[in-house]
Amino acid sequence: MIGDRPMPPISSQNTPDKNQITRRTFALGAGGIGVFGVLAARLYQLQVLQAENYRTLSDNNRFNFNMLLPERGEIRDRFGVPLARNSQNFRLVMIPERTTEIEKTLDRVSRISPISPRQRERIEKDIRQNPKFVPILVKDNIDWETFSALNMRLHALPGIVSEAGQGRTYPENGVFSHVLGYIGRAGSRDIEEDSDPLLKQPTFRIGKTGVEAAQEKTLRGASGKLKVEVNARGRIVREWPDPATRATPGKDVWLTLDAELQEFAAKQFATEDEGDDSGGICVIDVITGELRTLLSMPAFDANLFVSGLTQSDMDRMNNDPKRPQYNKVIAGGYPPASTFKMAVMLAALESNLINPAKPVFCSGKLRLGNRTFHCWKRQGHGKVDMRDALKQSCDTYFYEISQVLGIDAIANVARRLGLGRLYDISIGGGIAGIVPTEEWKRQRLGTGWRTGDTLNASIGQGFVLATPLQLAVMTARIANTIEAVMPQLVIGQTLPNFEPLDFDPAHLAFVRDAMWSVTSEPGGTAYRPNPFGTDPSVKGMELAGKTGTGQVRGISMAERASGIRSNSKLPWKLRDHSIFVGFAPYDRPRFAVGTIVEHGGSGAKRAADISRAVLGEALRRDGLGDASAADTGALK
Repeated sequence: MIGDRPMPPISSQNTPDKNQITRRTFALGAGGIGVFGVLAARLYQLQVLQAENYRTLSDNNRFNFNMLLPERGEIRDRFGVPLARNSQNFRLVMIPERTTEIEKTLDRVSRISPISPRQRERIEKDIRQNPKFVPILVKDNIDWETFSALNMRLHALPGIVSEAGQGRTYPENGVFSHVLGYIGRAGSRDIEEDSDPLLKQPTFRIGKTGVEAAQEKTLRGASGKLKVEVNARGRIVREWPDPATRATPGKDVWLTLDAELQEFAAKQFATEDEGDDSGGICVIDVITGELRTLLSMPAFDANLFVSGLTQSDMDRMNNDPKRPQYNKVIAGGYPPASTFKMAVMLAALESNLINPAKPVFCSGKLRLGNRTFHCWKRQGHGKVDMRDALKQSCDTYFYEISQVLGIDAIANVARRLGLGRLYDISIGGGIAGIVPTEEWKRQRLGTGWRTGDTLNASIGQGFVLATPLQLAVMTARIANTIEAVMPQLVIGQTLPNFEPLDFDPAHLAFVRDAMWSVTSEPGGTAYRPNPFGTDPSVKGMELAGKTGTGQVRGISMAERASGIRSNSKLPWKLRDHSIFVGFAPYDRPRFAVGTIVEHGGSGAKRAADISRAVLGEALRRDGLGDASAADTGALK
């Protein structure tokens, strides 16, 4: 009993079954062990088996890789003089994620360094197209005074970061601008054509024209990576440099040009009253094809395109009648005028249809149907044979023999001499010029060829067009006599062997002698007793050449009757082009030249004077024009 109450009888139903307790305990224990096992297995999988994967994911969240921009290769002349080099560039960039007041920040920057509406439009476009943490270029090529003023106020310019990056400088006073070109931001087409991620970097620049563009892959180099530690918001808190991921700098490009000779040539185009003459000059090595001078005038400052061309700068160049931005030496198509007569003469000799000793009477004009074709000498030259016809540049003689030859025979020789061909010299933008044929006129104009077209072409007028580069190549091939010289601008490029010129050596010797008479015999249109002056280093050296006067306007019968107005009395745009080609020394040719001075008048004057001066300087710099003294060491 418990107290006054009796204890209830013990029933087998109220007594726990030991087997039942054991099973429950085992089930719970097994469940617990199973759960623990699953957790342990998962932890083992996460922390051991997949540790590397998750460590990588963790590092990816913790670390970023910023692209390192490569240093651009420099462009040098044959002696190592830098023509395009890198310089320190002060700039401002904006990191959009670091500010919520983009417009206000740009307004504050603009108070110190003005931002044009066009620049602001570009900045806003870059911000829209790039992730918020990517730096966006705001101002480039800032002068030190402005850069200092901006740095003093960075605390009031949220999101703005000042940088001392890499810029591009063209130091040679613009005389290489047409050759070198310039660099600029990659456009949408550039990005489509080139998958290199460098082009998507807002501060990266690529070659846009000239050698900068043609040699872009060589000059660019390869990007590197900089490992940076970032916080949860993606901001950089630490850099982890790794030498193995540094950027690879671009390679230097060496040109065959001579910087001092190019500068000298540019000075020859200067005038006292009308600024620089407009035109182009090309000096080529008649043995190797290396270009020593490739100059278009007037020049322009390529640094303006790097620092940011203003609208006033663009308007000034576009409104300049002498078109400084236009590369006349490779893209200017001009009537070669009487310099084309060498091709006609050689075609006549090769045809064996013309006796070079047989004279033709020049009365000053030739009648063809109801048209009259005039010689430049109004009263005529009288009787002239082939040599005298070139020496005195008699138009009537070439009118006569061209009718026997026909235009296709003339065109064949002109092309073999290098005219009518586009030369790939790694700057782009050139033209092929025109060497017309009967088929060309049918396809281009839909009309048949006429004898009058042949007469015009025989004196380098009509449809015939050539560049100073092509005229220099033609002259170099005549001077070489053996090989079809090809022009070369970039040192180190593998060029095919020159093809044989395949003209009768006696015929080439005749043409060369006639060219010598032009410059070295009294009565020649470019005669000078000492063509290169009295400097002892070049005195006595002989020049062979040919003048040309390219007509740009029609002359009416009334004007011919009253007297043709001289170039000096005409507006600049209506004056004839002055043209000259030549090679020297005559007895062992080394250099050839092709020069055109736009609206410069007679070829015997302005173009001939410039050519003589530049050729003489080239000979002096080369060691008296001795081929054995060539500066081949500069090409290594």
